[in-house]
Amino acid sequence: MATAQPRSEEDERTEEAEDRPGSLWRNLDYMYWWTGNGMSTLGTSVSTLAFPLLMLAETGSVTQAGAITACHMIGTLVMLPVGGVLADRVSRRALMISASFGQALAMGAVAALVYGGDPTILLLDLLALLGGLAAGLRSGVSMSALRRIVPKEQVPTATAQGMGRDMVAHLLGAPLGGLLYSMSRWVPFLFDALSFLFVTLASALIRRPLGPDRYTGDGPRPGLFTEMADGLRIVRGSQYLVFTIVWGALLNVVAEGFTLLFVVLVQHRGGSPTDVGTATSLALVGGLLGATAGPALMRSMGARRVMLVAAWLFVACFAAVVWVPRPWQIGLVLLVAMTSMVPLNVVIESYQVRLVPDAYLGRLAAVVRFSVQAVQWTGPLAAGFLADALGVRAAVLVLAVCMVALALALHVARGRLSILDIPLAEVREIDPPGVSAPAPVVDTDANDRSKEDSSGEDDRRAEAGCGRVDDMTEHSGHHDQNKQMEPAKAPGSELLASDHDRNRVAEKVRAAVAAGRLEIDDLDARLAQVYQARTHGELDVAGRGLPDVGPRDALVVDRAPTSRFALGMFGGFERQGEWVVPSRFTAWSMWGGGRLDLSEARYAEQETVIRAVALFGGTEIILPDDIEVEVKGFGLFGVFGKRGARKHNKPGTPRVLIKGLAMFGGVVTKTREMGGRSLEK
Repeated sequence: MATAQPRSEEDERTEEAEDRPGSLWRNLDYMYWWTGNGMSTLGTSVSTLAFPLLMLAETGSVTQAGAITACHMIGTLVMLPVGGVLADRVSRRALMISASFGQALAMGAVAALVYGGDPTILLLDLLALLGGLAAGLRSGVSMSALRRIVPKEQVPTATAQGMGRDMVAHLLGAPLGGLLYSMSRWVPFLFDALSFLFVTLASALIRRPLGPDRYTGDGPRPGLFTEMADGLRIVRGSQYLVFTIVWGALLNVVAEGFTLLFVVLVQHRGGSPTDVGTATSLALVGGLLGATAGPALMRSMGARRVMLVAAWLFVACFAAVVWVPRPWQIGLVLLVAMTSMVPLNVVIESYQVRLVPDAYLGRLAAVVRFSVQAVQWTGPLAAGFLADALGVRAAVLVLAVCMVALALALHVARGRLSILDIPLAEVREIDPPGVSAPAPVVDTDANDRSKEDSSGEDDRRAEAGCGRVDDMTEHSGHHDQNKQMEPAKAPGSELLASDHDRNRVAEKVRAAVAAGRLEIDDLDARLAQVYQARTHGELDVAGRGLPDVGPRDALVVDRAPTSRFALGMFGGFERQGEWVVPSRFTAWSMWGGGRLDLSEARYAEQETVIRAVALFGGTEIILPDDIEVEVKGFGLFGVFGKRGARKHNKPGTPRVLIKGLAMFGGVVTKTREMGGRSLEK
């Protein structure tokens, strides 16, 4: 009988590299989500500056200028809880499209009113309120959609990149808003409307199922307010969630108060408005540095240590800003403060997203944002009162004392934050309300032997208060005979699945739909089950009853090409199935996107050239593994992926050359292994 050969270190490194998730910049769905939200933030920054300027020009009243901003904030705050519940009940894709399109209509109406001259103030307030309602609806969907778009291991990276993107958008938004307003009063609002149209398009182009899953409970589905209460219960059931939501809201109050006082400090030190802008720019640069370093710091330092270091650095910045004499030095202190605060937010949000089941993510997002926004207005109000009563320097010191209390709370609440000692990828979701994990079958002899060794680990898990945690025997040094015994399962069923494995089963599902084995209505449900699977056992359940993809026919055929050109401009295109590719094919994506799937394609010639151009858009090209591929494209402020390129030595194999340009966009190539294997990312 043949004996198994020992695996070399090189084989293990190769397998680890294959299972490691690819760069997020090569994830086309993520690029749509990332750019769409970036354009939304930029447009909102522009209109946020333009609204008060418009009201001051029309009425001369500072109260009216504040009122229209308040209308937008009130609308957002009121809609957040409802939007969070709807995100867990209704198609998230439909909600994202509807909300952003509603914002586009509201801002377009404002632009039209201002362009017509002498706009009605009450109507402008109403449109700002409607825009806020749409913004609240969209806020409840964003977090839950992100979890479906990126693998759980990349949630911290995606969160950090989103924060960095928003920093840049805010940095550019104010000067861009002033420039557009100087051109004409209605232009900033038109720009904001167009930005929301871009978000609508980007949301529509995302291909991955965003959920939520179909309701599978017994009896009719609970009502809106009942599910809202369920969301609060799942938050209350986790010590970590309760602490971080309350702690984060209080931190936001202190930070908002500090933002006001820093402007006053710069002016008291003889600084001009230009100096205020310079200091603000330095703070945003610090935010970008923190966003870049955040995921790496989590991996190297650990999540808990990142929180502690960041909190105490923020305390030090509060103290330092009081004593530094020059405005530019205040800006440097703010740079350090923002560099420390962004990784802290990355830690908090990443663990929140990882802990909460997908069916409750919308409600979690609503609770978090409602808690923060409901109290953040008290920060500037309290800071202004303290500055008038005690002086600016004393007011900053009072806020520093408050920050010391918040930093000490992280030490006092060590038990509530014990989940941070567990690597993010190994954290399991908390149980929904009313659901308890089944009790394991215990081997009493093994349990007696291991009781002393495992007590420390059990205490740490119990302190977390956040539900179940993946088995971490490899990291804790426990031996297999010292573990609690679970019911018998198929060999390998508990092995964690990779994106490579999930895509393999997803391909079987799509092939079954194409062959008529599954109804088209079952496609989204099955794919959602596949992409939610964490283990091979769950993947087997998702792909139950489905055969592997069968063999392929001859690739070069004597048939007329299906099409020679594809264009996605403010829209999308797709070529898939058994279509015939010409010897020369051109694909343009401009403010849009598209997908060329060659896995089932036939070729009119042995040599095929695909010219792909992406300008502020994206094109995804799926390549089978049994053809020869060469990629010669160029990325200028964009990505032209070459990971799909491979040589194939089989005689007569078709050859595909992909060339072109990606400017502020992406052309992404992926390889699909035929014969039942899956996409290589």
